[in-house]
Amino acid sequence: MTEQGEKEVRLPENDNNEAPAETVTTPPSQTTSMVVEPLQDLHTPHKRRRLILVIGVIGATMDLCCLPITYFYAFKFGTSLSLQDIFAIITGVYGMLSFTHYAFRSLKLFRSKTSPKWRPVGWTKWGMLEFLQINVLIVISLVEIELVAGTAPSNPIVRLCAMPSPTICFYLGFLFCSTAILTQLGWKLPFNMSSTPKGTPWRPALFGFIEDAGAIEGQGGVEYRQQLIKRYEMSPRFRRMVLLLSWGWGIGLLVVATIATVLIMVVETDIGFGVGWGLPYIFGAVYVFITVKFVRYQLAKERAEWGTKEPAPTGATLV
Repeated sequence: MTEQGEKEVRLPENDNNEAPAETVTTPPSQTTSMVVEPLQDLHTPHKRRRLILVIGVIGATMDLCCLPITYFYAFKFGTSLSLQDIFAIITGVYGMLSFTHYAFRSLKLFRSKTSPKWRPVGWTKWGMLEFLQINVLIVISLVEIELVAGTAPSNPIVRLCAMPSPTICFYLGFLFCSTAILTQLGWKLPFNMSSTPKGTPWRPALFGFIEDAGAIEGQGGVEYRQQLIKRYEMSPRFRRMVLLLSWGWGIGLLVVATIATVLIMVVETDIGFGVGWGLPYIFGAVYVFITVKFVRYQLAKERAEWGTKEPAPTGATLV
């Protein structure tokens, strides 16, 4: 009786028929059993959705960058309004479009009828915040605290009111760099990072952002979350790409935030306001262009290499 997959080789008898046939078992061929699994495809938004996303990014940039700068200079040099009134207007309208989107986005996760389609993998409860939602809420709180503190005095602190964009960069830069370090150290998550459960190895914060944005803004839903997790776990090049992007964006955001903060403090107040609000977004536009080129190159190289690469051994560390 041989195990399944083993082959029996029966040796022929000798000419004198003296020895009985001997059975030799050979193990199954490892060459045929080692099959490389096809690379997991990812959900891609259709053309109309991509157009909506582009319009949304432009609208968010106008909402969070262009309009505050326009209001400040237009009201200060074109009207007789006091600084306190000007900043009251800016604080009142700042982020209105983005916060509205945040509210509708939250409804998809909070409503019991819609949450099964959009929520992270493994979640059985509705009304829970995903990783991106939590960090956006933290950023909103920090920015609003700065604006309220800067406009509270009768003579508003213009330099403090110019700090929201650098503050966002400082926070995201620290988040990306710190989670990249924890990922490389192999530490365990103390909480759920969207679909990545507590107790599993850390993943870069950028990975959580990509998952959440692709699932909701990209309309990929739970299916996209599953695809992204599988792609991350099976492809070393994909993991390396996400890690490099985390370091690149993290360090870049910290550098531009530092430069913007220094300029806000040393240049003339009115100029510093425009620099503080605008410089991080100029940096962001350049970095987005570089990121798109880098990702396309890495994904093309990943697909070219995948067919010739042996599957990773079981239990390989995800870095």
